[in-house]
Amino acid sequence: MKRADAVPLLLAVSLALNLAFVSFHVVQRLRRPRPAPPFALRSEFGLRAGQDARVREIVRSFKLASIQFKEDILDKRVAIIEELGGAAPDRQRIAARTEELNALEAQLNRDFIAALLRVADVLDPGQRLDMIYRLSRGWFFLDRGAKQGGPHE
Repeated sequence: MKRADAVPLLLAVSLALNLAFVSFHVVQRLRRPRPAPPFALRSEFGLRAGQDARVREIVRSFKLASIQFKEDILDKRVAIIEELGGAAPDRQRIAARTEELNALEAQLNRDFIAALLRVADVLDPGQRLDMIYRLSRGWFFLDRGAKQGGPHE
């Protein structure tokens, strides 16, 4: 095969590989799950407009404030793991970092409970239980549909 005959063949193969690569990434992007829409507080729990706005603001401010705590907690966990992975782990340093980690997690829990209390103050008694359950189920790892006899029992 002559060199001049090979150039179009190489261009065609290159084009086919590039198209396959781009197609793969487009398909992967389309398959990614889309973020869930914010849950409809007002219609689901019968909140009035003022209640809805206040609850959303409380939840939003808690989420924003908790971002730094979550990052700090992750950093402390990584530091503990790195210390444990060293040639001679320092037990005192690990204990100190564990105490710092526990303090951060305790503060995050206190802030979460404070946010739930602020939400509870906004709600009527009939709305309170369902709303607080919904906002805290990720914290308690609860699932309303859970049945007895699961792997944890």
